[in-house]
Formats: sequence, C-alpha cells, structure tokens
Amino acid sequence: MEEDVALDETDAVEGRRLTMPVLALWGSVGLPPPLPTLEIWRAYADDVTGAEMPECGHFIPEERPEALLVHLRPFPADGRKG
Repeated sequence: MEEDVALDETDAVEGRRLTMPVLALWGSVGLPPPLPTLEIWRAYADDVTGAEMPECGHFIPEERPEALLVHLRPFPADGRKG
C-alpha cells in the first residue's frame, strides 16, 4: 500500500491525471467520517461523478446491492466523455 501511495503522489506532482470516467461511491455510515470525496477525487481525475450511499457502510455491494446497481448500470454509458 505504501508503494501505491508513493506512486500516486509522484503522478500528482508530475501532473498525470486519470482521464477515464471515475465513479466514486461511499457509504454514509461508519468510518471514515464525512469527507469531501468528490473534491478529493477531482484533484486526481478529470471526469468524476459519485454519490453517498445512504444507510450503507464500507461494503456497498454486500450492504446495498440494488442501490449500487442504480449507479453502476448507466456508468459510463451515460454519455460521459470517457
């Protein structure tokens, strides 16, 4: 994991960004505390969308599979630039 973080930081410093569509989903319950998730990802990627999953913790597929599919099915085929 430390190696991944170092590589990510190098990419950021050198101006390399994710150019494909990124879907960021996070649970509303548990850790981590509320973070500006979309803003964090937008620092690394050009095309970010996402949503907080209500009544869900870290394991979205196990906890809210149907709610997850609402976001996954149209992504990225919803006309996004990626």
